[in-house]
Amino acid sequence: MKNLLRFMPLMALVLFTCTADSNENDVQIDSLLFEQNQPPCVDDDPITRVVNNGTIPFDLIVLANDGTVLVDIPNIPANTTTSWASFPEGEILFAVSNNEPMVSDEKVVIQMTTCMAFDIEIDATNQIVSYTPIML
Repeated sequence: MKNLLRFMPLMALVLFTCTADSNENDVQIDSLLFEQNQPPCVDDDPITRVVNNGTIPFDLIVLANDGTVLVDIPNIPANTTTSWASFPEGEILFAVSNNEPMVSDEKVVIQMTTCMAFDIEIDATNQIVSYTPIML
Protein backbone atom coordinates (compact mmCIF):
# COMPACT_ATOMS: atom_id res chain seq x y z
CA MET A 1 0.00 0.00 0.00
CA LYS A 2 2.91 2.37 0.77
CA ASN A 3 4.34 1.80 -2.69
CA LEU A 4 0.97 2.48 -4.29
CA LEU A 5 0.73 5.88 -2.60
CA ARG A 6 4.18 6.87 -3.93
CA PHE A 7 3.03 6.32 -7.51
CA MET A 8 -0.25 8.27 -7.20
CA PRO A 9 1.23 11.66 -8.30
CA LEU A 10 2.80 9.99 -11.32
CA MET A 11 -0.51 8.32 -12.24
CA ALA A 12 -2.34 11.65 -11.95
CA LEU A 13 0.17 13.29 -14.30
CA VAL A 14 -0.22 10.51 -16.88
CA LEU A 15 -4.03 10.72 -16.75
CA PHE A 16 -3.99 14.52 -17.07
CA THR A 17 -1.66 14.37 -20.09
CA CYS A 18 -3.78 11.76 -21.85
CA THR A 19 -6.97 13.70 -21.18
CA ALA A 20 -5.59 16.90 -22.75
CA ASP A 21 -4.59 15.11 -25.94
CA SER A 22 -7.91 13.32 -26.09
CA ASN A 23 -9.88 16.59 -25.94
CA GLU A 24 -7.87 18.05 -28.83
CA ASN A 25 -8.60 14.98 -30.94
CA ASP A 26 -12.28 15.13 -29.96
CA VAL A 27 -12.50 18.71 -31.25
CA GLN A 28 -10.91 17.73 -34.57
CA ILE A 29 -13.18 14.70 -34.93
CA ASP A 30 -16.27 16.76 -34.05
CA SER A 31 -15.27 19.32 -36.68
CA LEU A 32 -14.89 16.64 -39.35
CA LEU A 33 -18.22 15.05 -38.43
CA PHE A 34 -19.93 18.46 -38.59
CA GLU A 35 -18.61 19.05 -42.12
CA GLN A 36 -19.62 15.56 -43.27
CA ASN A 37 -23.11 15.83 -41.77
CA GLN A 38 -24.10 19.03 -43.55
CA PRO A 39 -27.44 18.63 -45.33
CA PRO A 40 -27.22 18.36 -49.11
CA CYS A 41 -27.72 21.53 -51.09
CA VAL A 42 -31.23 21.98 -52.47
CA ASP A 43 -31.82 24.90 -54.85
CA ASP A 44 -29.40 27.24 -53.04
CA ASP A 45 -28.08 30.18 -55.05
CA PRO A 46 -24.49 29.89 -56.30
CA ILE A 47 -21.78 31.33 -54.05
CA THR A 48 -18.26 32.69 -54.42
CA ARG A 49 -15.40 33.91 -52.27
CA VAL A 50 -11.78 34.98 -52.70
CA VAL A 51 -8.83 33.41 -50.89
CA ASN A 52 -6.06 35.99 -51.30
CA ASN A 53 -2.76 34.30 -50.51
CA GLY A 54 -0.98 36.98 -52.54
CA THR A 55 1.03 40.03 -51.53
CA ILE A 56 -1.32 42.78 -52.78
CA PRO A 57 -5.01 43.66 -52.41
CA PHE A 58 -7.49 42.53 -55.06
CA ASP A 59 -11.04 43.52 -56.02
CA LEU A 60 -13.80 41.09 -57.02
CA ILE A 61 -16.75 42.07 -59.16
CA VAL A 62 -19.37 39.49 -60.17
CA LEU A 63 -21.55 40.53 -63.11
CA ALA A 64 -24.64 39.02 -64.73
CA ASN A 65 -24.58 38.62 -68.51
CA ASP A 66 -26.57 41.88 -68.85
CA GLY A 67 -23.86 43.83 -66.96
CA THR A 68 -25.70 44.01 -63.62
CA VAL A 69 -23.30 44.00 -60.67
CA LEU A 70 -24.24 41.05 -58.43
CA VAL A 71 -21.30 41.11 -56.01
CA ASP A 72 -18.70 43.82 -55.42
CA ILE A 73 -15.93 43.16 -52.88
CA PRO A 74 -13.26 45.87 -53.15
CA ASN A 75 -9.80 45.89 -51.62
CA ILE A 76 -9.44 42.29 -50.42
CA PRO A 77 -6.22 42.44 -48.36
CA ALA A 78 -3.34 40.01 -48.82
CA ASN A 79 -3.50 36.86 -46.69
CA THR A 80 -7.26 37.05 -46.12
CA THR A 81 -10.37 35.16 -47.17
CA THR A 82 -13.68 36.87 -47.89
CA SER A 83 -17.03 35.59 -46.69
CA TRP A 84 -19.12 33.61 -49.15
CA ALA A 85 -21.33 35.84 -51.31
CA SER A 86 -24.41 34.49 -53.07
CA PHE A 87 -25.92 35.61 -56.36
CA PRO A 88 -28.59 34.39 -58.83
CA GLU A 89 -27.77 31.59 -61.23
CA GLY A 90 -26.91 32.26 -64.88
CA GLU A 91 -23.95 33.13 -67.08
CA ILE A 92 -21.67 35.00 -64.70
CA LEU A 93 -18.55 37.10 -65.27
CA PHE A 94 -16.03 36.98 -62.42
CA ALA A 95 -13.54 39.87 -62.62
CA VAL A 96 -10.56 39.92 -60.25
CA SER A 97 -8.53 43.10 -60.53
CA ASN A 98 -5.83 45.10 -58.73
CA ASN A 99 -4.02 48.42 -59.00
CA GLU A 100 -0.52 47.03 -59.57
CA PRO A 101 0.90 47.66 -63.06
CA MET A 102 2.90 44.41 -63.25
CA VAL A 103 0.11 42.06 -62.06
CA SER A 104 -2.50 41.04 -64.61
CA ASP A 105 -6.23 41.18 -64.00
CA GLU A 106 -8.29 38.06 -64.62
CA LYS A 107 -11.78 37.62 -66.03
CA VAL A 108 -13.66 34.37 -66.48
CA VAL A 109 -17.23 33.59 -67.56
CA ILE A 110 -18.89 30.55 -65.99
CA GLN A 111 -22.42 29.20 -66.27
CA MET A 112 -23.39 29.00 -62.59
CA THR A 113 -26.41 27.00 -61.44
CA THR A 114 -27.93 26.34 -58.06
CA CYS A 115 -25.73 24.52 -55.55
CA MET A 116 -22.46 25.67 -57.17
CA ALA A 117 -19.52 27.39 -55.48
CA PHE A 118 -16.60 29.19 -57.09
CA ASP A 119 -13.69 29.47 -54.66
CA ILE A 120 -11.25 31.91 -56.30
CA GLU A 121 -7.74 31.36 -54.94
CA ILE A 122 -4.85 33.75 -55.49
CA ASP A 123 -1.41 32.26 -54.84
CA ALA A 124 1.75 33.80 -53.35
CA THR A 125 2.80 35.12 -56.78
CA ASN A 126 -0.50 37.02 -57.18
CA GLN A 127 -1.86 34.62 -59.80
CA ILE A 128 -5.30 33.00 -59.78
CA VAL A 129 -4.86 29.26 -59.42
CA SER A 130 -8.49 28.07 -59.38
CA TYR A 131 -10.87 28.33 -62.31
CA THR A 132 -13.22 25.42 -61.64
CA PRO A 133 -16.43 25.78 -59.65
CA ILE A 134 -17.62 22.87 -57.51
CA MET A 135 -21.04 21.37 -56.84
CA LEU A 136 -22.20 21.59 -53.24
